[in-house]
Amino acid sequence: MNGPDISARTILQERARQLARPLAQIVDRNFAVTNATSVLVARLGDERASIALDHIIEVYRTPSLTPIPGARTPVVGVIAWRGRVLTVLDIAHSRSGQITITEATRILIIGQRTAAFGIVADEVDDVEDLNTQEAVPVEDVSPARREFVRGVTANALVVLDAAALIARFAPTQHSTGIRE
Repeated sequence: MNGPDISARTILQERARQLARPLAQIVDRNFAVTNATSVLVARLGDERASIALDHIIEVYRTPSLTPIPGARTPVVGVIAWRGRVLTVLDIAHSRSGQITITEATRILIIGQRTAAFGIVADEVDDVEDLNTQEAVPVEDVSPARREFVRGVTANALVVLDAAALIARFAPTQHSTGIRE
């Protein structure tokens, strides 16, 4: 009877040793999971792109987009959103023709704490966890997009830098205080 008790004790000691290993070893083994960022994957023109959920205020379905005559690219129009007029951008790499609002079209409302602008998405695919280390920088990005395209993943997903988009395209806040 001593045999089974010793082997049970040995098994329990081995399990306790495995559970007691330092947390750093566990984190290293799960490195890909710890660097994961939740992103929204959407189709922008002919490409699939991702934007971190931290900077998406809302995925908005709009019945129409009001064009702004003479607006500079990438501004394509404005929408009425929650009592505000919000500028809408088209940052797709390539788009054949004008933007057509369909049942699948969504406006991604982007900002930090408050909405800064919207981005036209031809279709919203899904939310995924993306390891940001997997994005490989792209050499042939157009100068207009270089500052906010982080790279491309192995499955051809363009990784957009939402903070850079906000820094580049968010309207400047003007003081409405009393002038001296």
